[in-house]
Amino acid sequence: METKTIIELISLKGKLAVITGAAQGIGLQIANRLAEMGANVAIADLNEEKAKQTASELAKKYAVTAKGYAVDISNVRKLEALVKAIGDDFGTIDILVNNAGVYPMMSLRDIKEKDFDFLMSINLKGVFMLSQFVSEHMITSKTPGKIINIASTAALKTAGNSAHYVASKHAIAGLTKSQAVELGQYGIKAITVAPTLVDTPGTQKLRENPDVDKGLKDFESRLPLQRMANPDDIAKTVAFAASGLSDYLTGILIPVDGGETAL
Repeated sequence: METKTIIELISLKGKLAVITGAAQGIGLQIANRLAEMGANVAIADLNEEKAKQTASELAKKYAVTAKGYAVDISNVRKLEALVKAIGDDFGTIDILVNNAGVYPMMSLRDIKEKDFDFLMSINLKGVFMLSQFVSEHMITSKTPGKIINIASTAALKTAGNSAHYVASKHAIAGLTKSQAVELGQYGIKAITVAPTLVDTPGTQKLRENPDVDKGLKDFESRLPLQRMANPDDIAKTVAFAASGLSDYLTGILIPVDGGETAL
C-alpha cells in the first residue's frame, strides 16, 4: 500500500474545486482555504461581478487558476450549463462544495407555498441537481471525486421559526447518505458538513434587531465553547473533507457546532 506524507495528503494541487455561493461569507472562506491548499477553483455565485472579482483575487493570492461563474442555483438548466462550462474550461471536476443556501426565518403557520418552494429550490433541489450533473461528469471522466454538502445542525435537531429550512437540511443529510451508497463504486465520496450559527454578514444584519441580538447572545453563552462559529471554522472542516485525510470517509455528517449537539 502506498503511503503518502501528511503534506501530500493535504495538498489539492492540480485538482479543481467548484464552490457555490462562494463570493462572500462561508463560501468565500472555503474557496480561500481550498485555493491555499493548491486547488484551482470555480467560483459559482448569483452575483457574477463578485464571483469574477473573487476568482481574480484568489488567482493572484495563491497562484492558482480561478474563474467566476454566474449561476442561479434554483434554475436546473443553468446548473447543467454551469457544469458544462466548467468542464470545458478546466476538464475534470474533483471537488464539489454545495454551499449556497438561504435561511429565511418564518413561523410554521406563516410559511406559504411560494416561500416553501423558493427555499427548497435552492437548499434542496439545486443541491440535488447540481450534484447529479457533477457526479455524472466525474463518472464519465473517471474522476474519484468528492461531494461536500453544507447543511446545518438543523439537520440533527430543530430551530424556531424555520420549519422549511429544517426540513431542507434534514433532507441534505439523507441525500448525502444516498450519494455515498450509489456513487461509492465510482470512487466518489459524499460528506455533510453541518455548522451551527455562523458569524457572517447575514448574521450581523439580523443582529440589528435588538431582540434577535439578545437571542443570539443567549445562544452563544449556552454553547460549550461560548462563541458562534466563524466562517473559517467551517472552511477548515471542508478543507479536511476535501483532502486526502478523509479518503475513507463517506456518507457521514460532521457537526461544526462548538458543542451545540452535545447539549
